[in-house]
Amino acid sequence: MIIYILLAIFIFTVHISTAVSSTIIALMIAAAIFRYFKYKEVPQIDKEIGRIFAVYFTLQVIVAILSLDPKDSIGEVMGEFYRVLLLFFAMVYIKNFKQLKVVLISFLFASLLNDLAGVFQSFVLSGGRAWGLTHWFTMFASVLLIQFPVQVFIASLSVMPIWSRILAGITSMLSILCLILSQTRGAWLAFLATLVIFVLINKDYRTAALKLFSVILIGFMIASIKFPVLTERFVSISNMNTVTIKERFLMWESASNIFKDYPIHGIGQRMFNKMYNTKYILPEAKERPSANNKGHDHPHNNFMKFLCEGGIIGAFSFIFLHGYFCQRLYKLYKQECTTMCFSAGLTGLLIFLGTHFEGLTETNIVLAPIMREYWFLIGMLLVAGKIIITHRQNQGG
Repeated sequence: MIIYILLAIFIFTVHISTAVSSTIIALMIAAAIFRYFKYKEVPQIDKEIGRIFAVYFTLQVIVAILSLDPKDSIGEVMGEFYRVLLLFFAMVYIKNFKQLKVVLISFLFASLLNDLAGVFQSFVLSGGRAWGLTHWFTMFASVLLIQFPVQVFIASLSVMPIWSRILAGITSMLSILCLILSQTRGAWLAFLATLVIFVLINKDYRTAALKLFSVILIGFMIASIKFPVLTERFVSISNMNTVTIKERFLMWESASNIFKDYPIHGIGQRMFNKMYNTKYILPEAKERPSANNKGHDHPHNNFMKFLCEGGIIGAFSFIFLHGYFCQRLYKLYKQECTTMCFSAGLTGLLIFLGTHFEGLTETNIVLAPIMREYWFLIGMLLVAGKIIITHRQNQGG
């Protein structure tokens, strides 16, 4: 029981304090070890997922060993392994609907607090971009892309308390507003792209998606009255001469050049900053390292990061791992779609799509708080469908 309670506390604190959430993960590991030695309880992990991660991390270790700085790269691999543990903890220790409900409600209050902080920052404090409980605007947008599908999932669950469903619906609208207020263009495009895929794979929600898009459009227009910069940022999306857009294209070209020079195993994890800012930065680039700025740590694209830092090995491991979870979530969605409205599989698939669509313009996969929440929610949703269906059957619903 103690571990599922720690999971509920973790999801509430993950964006409030990295130190606190790290401590909670350590406590979960300690509790699991204690249960093993006292009760001889061996966690029953999903063997297929275990094999997938075994292949992925084997390839990542190979890249790290061949890195320009193996010690630093191994540290990055260990950090990623630490974050992935949340998926297994969620899958193993959330065992019934009561536990799932506690975790979902904890998540709901955490996301509400995050949204209220963002609204307060834009309308009361700065009058500009919102960052919520995170450290930066783009990180806040990444969180919102993860939050929104789960909020809709809670709101649609008839087995959840009515007050939580209403609160989830209200919070989902606040998340949309905060996504607008974050002024993060890559996240805007990722949300719209996810909405399009959502409509394509589920025709029953076309009317609902159209209504949601209308609400977003109206909300954007109203927000633009108070914050005219929103219109400017939206228009700038198509302007290839915008500084940040040009810099991204230049970074991607540099990442491609790194891959050409290190095609098999890349330069190693965490090596982009060192190689890009000293050797591969193009003459046209304006955002250069200085006394007060160490330069870019990543190429603002998840795939390009794995390609240049891991070469063919790293790129394959990225596609292998995330491609597996894409098909696993879609398979779960197809299994559930006859019994659940807005299913756990569909929710996980939308989180996956939102995160990786944004990952085309922002390297969100390296952000510890984002990936901790991401893997936790994916693990939770992989078991949630079965738990909810079983609960409904037991209730005669």
